[in-house]
Amino acid sequence: MKAPENTGGDVRGPRRMGQAPPEMREIAPDFSRWRSTLFKVNLLIASVVLLLEAVIFVFLFRSGLIEQQPSDYFLHYMIIPTAVNAAALGVEAFILKKFPENDILQDFMIVMTMTVICTVVASVHYAYENTMAIFCIPILTTVVFYNKKLTSVITAANLCGLAAAAAFRYAGRLGSGFKDRDIVPEIVIAAAVILLSFRVAQIINTLMSEQKNKLIRAVSDAKRAQHDADAASSAKSDFLANMSHEIRTPINAVLGMNEMILREERDPAIRGYAENIRTSGNLLLSIINDVLDISKIESGRIEIVPSSYDISSLINDCYNMSAARARDKKLALRVECSEVLPRLLSGDEARVRQIIVNLLTNAVKYTEKGGVTLSVGGTRDEKTFMLTVSVRDTGIGISEEDIGRLFDQFHRFNMKRNRNIEGTGLGLAIVKHITDLMGGTITVKSKPDEGSEFTVTLPQEIVDDTPAGKIELNYSHSGEYEYVRSFEAPDARILAVDDLPVNLMVITNMLKDTKVRIDTAGSGREAIKLAEKNRYHLILMDHMMPEMDGVETYERLRADERSLCGDTPVIMLTANALAGVREQYMYEGFADYISKPVRGKKLEETIMKHLPPELVNTDIRDVPEEEPGGGKAEEKLTAEIARAVPQINMAVALPYCCGSAELFMDILGEFAANKRYEELEREFAEKRFDDYRRSVHTLKSTALTVGLEGLSERARASEMALKNGCTALAETLHPELMEMYAEALGKIRDFLSGGKA
Repeated sequence: MKAPENTGGDVRGPRRMGQAPPEMREIAPDFSRWRSTLFKVNLLIASVVLLLEAVIFVFLFRSGLIEQQPSDYFLHYMIIPTAVNAAALGVEAFILKKFPENDILQDFMIVMTMTVICTVVASVHYAYENTMAIFCIPILTTVVFYNKKLTSVITAANLCGLAAAAAFRYAGRLGSGFKDRDIVPEIVIAAAVILLSFRVAQIINTLMSEQKNKLIRAVSDAKRAQHDADAASSAKSDFLANMSHEIRTPINAVLGMNEMILREERDPAIRGYAENIRTSGNLLLSIINDVLDISKIESGRIEIVPSSYDISSLINDCYNMSAARARDKKLALRVECSEVLPRLLSGDEARVRQIIVNLLTNAVKYTEKGGVTLSVGGTRDEKTFMLTVSVRDTGIGISEEDIGRLFDQFHRFNMKRNRNIEGTGLGLAIVKHITDLMGGTITVKSKPDEGSEFTVTLPQEIVDDTPAGKIELNYSHSGEYEYVRSFEAPDARILAVDDLPVNLMVITNMLKDTKVRIDTAGSGREAIKLAEKNRYHLILMDHMMPEMDGVETYERLRADERSLCGDTPVIMLTANALAGVREQYMYEGFADYISKPVRGKKLEETIMKHLPPELVNTDIRDVPEEEPGGGKAEEKLTAEIARAVPQINMAVALPYCCGSAELFMDILGEFAANKRYEELEREFAEKRFDDYRRSVHTLKSTALTVGLEGLSERARASEMALKNGCTALAETLHPELMEMYAEALGKIRDFLSGGKA
């Protein structure tokens, strides 16, 4: 496609005589500087002409060559030409100052002023041969603005100036002594020079136009490529956001319910199973976090947040986070620290910990015998401490040719040998990126089958120069989960808002030992109604809810004059853990933010932080509960459900309910009582497919919560069809989905009405 032709001039602002294409605005030179320079050139030419005429006047006067009165000569050769030039320069200065946004008018006046000066020179100074040839100067000057129209207009103006100069000379008004002189050859030569200059300017403009079009195409291609790259990046971010939400939501249920098992179960075998679930769940969560960290780094949205931290505590934490795995592999984990380490440093503690733990984890993974050594030291320079962390292992090592690719993303070496070692190949890439962001360096030394040593140097500020001394390592983790409640608040009242019942169950059960009174709401509208009736000390709000999401619900709570919770702190609970979301929630006005899956300890710490201090009691002692006796209720319920509602898989449903038959019956009752079936029918009939997609998304989760695997999968299929824009497929799936839903609802309601007792 042919690029639109530029009308010339400064293309950065609006134009009255033609708009330059947007692409040219980025590649065009700064014409404002050219205009200023050319104005000075015009002023210089007028000054030189005046000075030259003064010198000639003195020479002619002393030589007695002036045939007319000196006053007449002075008037005709100096005063009148100078006045004309000054007037032209004044108009030019006025245009430049008064109309800075009109580029074409400015360009025209600059070159036209030059034409006026040339006309004055050609009219007056005919004492020199071919002075009229100077009209080529304004024409050639127009190429500065690569504007063909301007060149044509100025050429016509210069031809008019040539005619005026010829007429003035012919009339011989400035001295009869020269009136008989033949000026025809000079006029012919001047006209030829003007036309030749015009042709040269046109050729230059054509060449510049072709080059300009090439630049426009290059800029357009670059913009298109940038747009495609931005679209791809946006698509990736959207995918990561959806992946984060879709994966973290079930992980929240899995780890949350598993925490309940570890809190309440005393059977060693079952606790062993639960510990394996916890370990595997945390590993899966760490992989997701690595992927999201890479996304943050690539988008440039990862931030280094400095704060004061205790170096001894940091090293002890890193040791504890790696000690269990090292012991499982029968590896020695040693720590060597310089005793002159400053006690308090300032830096991004979380990122420093992430670097050390990633290096230790990597070393333990690739070491089968021997051990791993963590060395911490550094050098100081006034208030700056260059913290040096070294991790040395006796593992498999790295070949010299692989070291150069060691920090590439998703890259792993010798896959045949290391196929049983878990990981994504992101750990070292993240370490390298974070180290660079903190202004540090990382180096590696390694030999195959002898081990490796990674050394990271990070600049940190010294807060307390007192030597940390010998660091005592306290291995405080036995590898088993141990819950210790952090507070009690029996007088506190909290509202938990989430569209998924299983998430509300997790929150309720995680906080039951704190004795906090918890109300639950399954939607934003329900939360607003409860807030109009009850005064809550804290609200836990899910983000991605149908109809009204968490942010909109929060805004309406704040704007609702009838609400009793207009100033109640609201904490956002969400599976969206991408870069920038915390800042976004804080900007919206939320008191805090917790990412899913929610950890019991983190949840308690955050709630305790935002509850009124007078309601929180931290002086508590946990009394061991008696071991639960018997599981006959679950077995009886499973048998009854199998007879009454064969579609329900109790093995799937009970884990979502902490294995509690009573809790399952409550969830089942809620599932049977809600109006989602009618909402689905109404949304489908009215072709409101956005609402329909959100409803089947909710049905997918709630159906699985009560063990209706088949219905959950049908809902998932409809949701995916609509996500991919395939409305026709969703319409085809709808009758079978609703038939399955209706059948399950009918049997559940019959069971609850006749068999619950």
